[in-house]
Amino acid sequence: MKRSPSTFSLIFGLLALALLLALSLASMLTTRITVKAGSESYSRLAIAAAFAADELSARHDEDAVQTLRRLDEAGLHFSTTPPPPATVRISPMLRDIGFKVSQMLGDPSRVAVTQTPEPQIWIRSAHDPQRWMVLHALSYRRQVIASSILVMLLAGVIVLIIASAAARLLTQPLERLAAHAQGLLAGEPVVQTQLKGSPREVHQLAWAIGQAGERLRHAARERELMLAGISHDLRTPLARLRLALELGDANDHQRREAMVADLEELDGALEQCLAFVRDGRDEPRRDIDVITLIGQLLAVRAQPDDWQLRGPAVFQAKVRPSLLRRAIGNLMDNAERYGAAPFEVTLDTGDTFWCVSVIDHGAGVSAEQLERLGRPFQRGDQARGQGGTGLGLSIVARAAQVHGGTLTWGNRAPRGFVASIRIPVAA
Repeated sequence: MKRSPSTFSLIFGLLALALLLALSLASMLTTRITVKAGSESYSRLAIAAAFAADELSARHDEDAVQTLRRLDEAGLHFSTTPPPPATVRISPMLRDIGFKVSQMLGDPSRVAVTQTPEPQIWIRSAHDPQRWMVLHALSYRRQVIASSILVMLLAGVIVLIIASAAARLLTQPLERLAAHAQGLLAGEPVVQTQLKGSPREVHQLAWAIGQAGERLRHAARERELMLAGISHDLRTPLARLRLALELGDANDHQRREAMVADLEELDGALEQCLAFVRDGRDEPRRDIDVITLIGQLLAVRAQPDDWQLRGPAVFQAKVRPSLLRRAIGNLMDNAERYGAAPFEVTLDTGDTFWCVSVIDHGAGVSAEQLERLGRPFQRGDQARGQGGTGLGLSIVARAAQVHGGTLTWGNRAPRGFVASIRIPVAA
């Protein structure tokens, strides 16, 4: 399998390429500006030297002759032959100088540039059209090429060093995060110890990994609790069924009813466990009348006269109907199992939230037991009766969370217990 490039190599390559492009562009612009400035200055000097030499050539005194001799030694002499053709490509700077000189003179026919390979500027004399003044232009081509190569090499080394340092600075936190990802999933305080000084995005990624690990650990704990709870809750009715079968009581009417009750208890425990596992997120939301849904639940209670509904005549909300029905039904079951009549279901509405509360008038729950309620397989049977799987409030809490809301519970004064599902209106 082809090995993917590392983050360091990718960042290093991108940074190096960006810096090289930037330096190359800067070098090109600098060279262009230098050529323009150099040609401008050299053009003015060439014009001044040509004018001076032309005027001196018209004089025949000793001082003029001496000055012309010195100009010849400096690279300016006269010629009566026309400019020779160029034997090599004329450099852009020499062309630019010739163009500027012709502009300054106002007569392009008086100026010619050639390179044989020595660069020369030919200017026709204003006093004698058959005579040319020849200026030997300085050639910096080799020096410019050598300097450019040296500058690019030095710039390349600097770019590689800077790119390497920047890539290391950017990838080192990611390497530390990858090295300690297992610790983050396990819940170790890696962010405070190993990722100190890392960028904000690395901390955010580490936090997300830690949260994912926490959810995995929570799911594992719930699975362990569920297996332990199922094994505990199913053991008693299975033992009774086995004993009844061994005693041959299947023909006895009361024994048969007891066996059916045990089977229903088994079915109810399994149904609660399955409802706990299936959190209902895959159910689509629909607009329903919550009051109608609560009325349907009240109609199927064993003692509907013990229940009272308080709330508006109609309340439309976009919810997951089956999930909300199961949640409210579980609160009603808990009220009947652990509390005492009369029972109430209230629906309170507001601008931002709406709340369904189930109230009973039983003995309530001790403060110690209140803290443990809501955990999977935690029952309130010590203060409020017997039975149940201990998953009712856990299922309701998860249903409220799926709807973007919360579940709260507590004792009422002077007696009773209330559990409330609070859901945002925009949920």
